Amino acid sequence: MPYTMTAKFHSSRQAIRLATSLFGLSVLTAIAAPAAAQSAAPVLKSAGAIEFSDDVLFVGDSAGNQVVAFQLGAETLTDQANYQLGRPQTFEGRTIVEDLPADIGRLTGAPADQITINDVAVHAATQQIVVSAHRGLGPDAVPVLARINDGAVELIDHAGLSATVHALGAPPAQAALEFGQPAAFYTITDIDHYNGELFVSGVSGEDFDSTLRRIAYPFTGEQSETQIEIWHAVHAQWETRAPIISQTIAEVDGVPTLVAVYACTPLVRIPLSDLTDGAQIRGEMIGELGYGNTPIDIFAYNNPMDGSDNVLVTNTNRSANAIPLQLIADAEPMAVDVPNNFGPAGLTGFPVPLSGVQHIDLINDNWAVAVRPDPKDPTRIQVQSLLVPFFFNRADHMVEMNWPGTADPFGYRQFPPLDL
Repeated sequence: MPYTMTAKFHSSRQAIRLATSLFGLSVLTAIAAPAAAQSAAPVLKSAGAIEFSDDVLFVGDSAGNQVVAFQLGAETLTDQANYQLGRPQTFEGRTIVEDLPADIGRLTGAPADQITINDVAVHAATQQIVVSAHRGLGPDAVPVLARINDGAVELIDHAGLSATVHALGAPPAQAALEFGQPAAFYTITDIDHYNGELFVSGVSGEDFDSTLRRIAYPFTGEQSETQIEIWHAVHAQWETRAPIISQTIAEVDGVPTLVAVYACTPLVRIPLSDLTDGAQIRGEMIGELGYGNTPIDIFAYNNPMDGSDNVLVTNTNRSANAIPLQLIADAEPMAVDVPNNFGPAGLTGFPVPLSGVQHIDLINDNWAVAVRPDPKDPTRIQVQSLLVPFFFNRADHMVEMNWPGTADPFGYRQFPPLDL
């Protein structure tokens, strides 16, 4: 079946350190949320999943049970086009920031181990990298937004930005999950903007807890909620509790489609037309990426080597998965009401060496930005550019050709050392 890509679809989400593997639902009931508020200084209680649409930065505030849309101007979004990201001829990226938590800590007066990086997103027009973070740990953590300007980390004064706020409604109960994670932390797990709407996944505290919200932007105060039951191959059961962890929207066979990954790790395909007010639907599980794992990010990219369009899924405990959109279009749903399948099974794509990456997003057609531990010192969290579609930096790896006098089959030595 043919398919087309949206002009821009990427997804960045908060760090999920989820030890359980409950996952399964999403159900749709139209509700009216409190009216959207206009404010020059919104009260941001947390900063999790972030998403750009043009010059608007959407911030998922799970603690505040709201989505905040910040209007960013030229003083915040500065052109990064002249910043050299690496050398594609030799598969070398660059380290943009040596230790992101340490830099944010210095700017906010906290040690690096008190800084949590929650998400990364890139403003397409300027290639400005923005991160969401928390200063401090636990319920008293303070939200932080920062940008990377020509390699320097700078705080964004979000209290001074013009913004609109959409309240999600009554907050979920503050119950804890089995291993101590507060359920309210998962009020918002991911945000995508598509065709004038936000698609916000998370939990609601209802009987069918996992919820997908559709919210028109600019905010009107209205939203719809969808509950989506899925078959979870690892658990061999239909599930309706834990939410989508990471999602993106693509046009598959000309149909706008939500491509989502739950924890432990069903890959699900849902046409947006199915997400109607009041509907209770079953999403199609088309792949199982493997037990004992949680997805982190999913975004779409074009492979310049063959022109194919793909999605990339990064994971906590397994290699990333590069999955062609054509395969998503063609995939048959996996069997349901069958014994446990611990995966990988069904549509899983191709392994990509990104198992250590904490967050990732596209900078442009040729480069991605990754937040990841320094390969030589894992106590430092770097920001590094990675070449698309290979998503690795050759300088990180020790191979035979690194030794002087050995064969150079790819002609790397014709280039001088990369000086950035």
